[in-house]
Amino acid sequence: MNKSLIALTTLLFLTALPAGAEETNTGTISVSGTGSLSAAPDMAILSAGVESRAKDAKSALADNNDKMAKLMAELKKAGIEEKNIQTSNFNIHPQLVYPDSSTQPRAPEVVGYVVSNRATLRIHDLGSVGTVLTALVNAGANDISGLNFDISNKDELLDEARKEALSDARHKAELYAKQLGTDLSSLQSLSESGGFRSPQPMMMRAAKMEAVDSAVPVAKGEMEITITVNASWFLKDD
Repeated sequence: MNKSLIALTTLLFLTALPAGAEETNTGTISVSGTGSLSAAPDMAILSAGVESRAKDAKSALADNNDKMAKLMAELKKAGIEEKNIQTSNFNIHPQLVYPDSSTQPRAPEVVGYVVSNRATLRIHDLGSVGTVLTALVNAGANDISGLNFDISNKDELLDEARKEALSDARHKAELYAKQLGTDLSSLQSLSESGGFRSPQPMMMRAAKMEAVDSAVPVAKGEMEITITVNASWFLKDD
């Protein structure tokens, strides 16, 4: 094939391209969008345990085991199933006393042992949270912390917030594009941040807790779901 025939074939190919293929993107618009909604929690997560002290580790462990068994029995009476109770921490350590070292340095003295056993509870009946807290104190729990509320199935709520966030971002981008006398083309990039926000956890911790007669008052409130997206679109070159 000679050079003139090659040049003619190339020219015919270029002129045969569809009109849409000549469209190019000459700029971008980057915006953020937010989707928010609130929902009532349907589950509480709580950490509770007992701490025992004795002169020797064996006595401290025996005391702790008795207290933990009583605590577990009370949780069962309160309606907490075994599958919703999980040991989260167990620890044995010496109790040390550091002598005055101003005259002569001396090693710390072991005066006893401390045993602690903690469990994480999932409470699905929110109406019983106050009763469970009371039962824990009456059962001898002296380390209660981290009361948080949560939602069992967050996927649907998160998806709704995502849709709202993306719709908000596209609305802004289309508004800007219209003011610039053009339209949006294809999406260039998309990123997401955010999630669930709930009140700060309740802390209940003391060396000794007195027994109580009435249920601890608990307010579950609402959880906020906020999703933010950062999106960029190409602009059409008209």
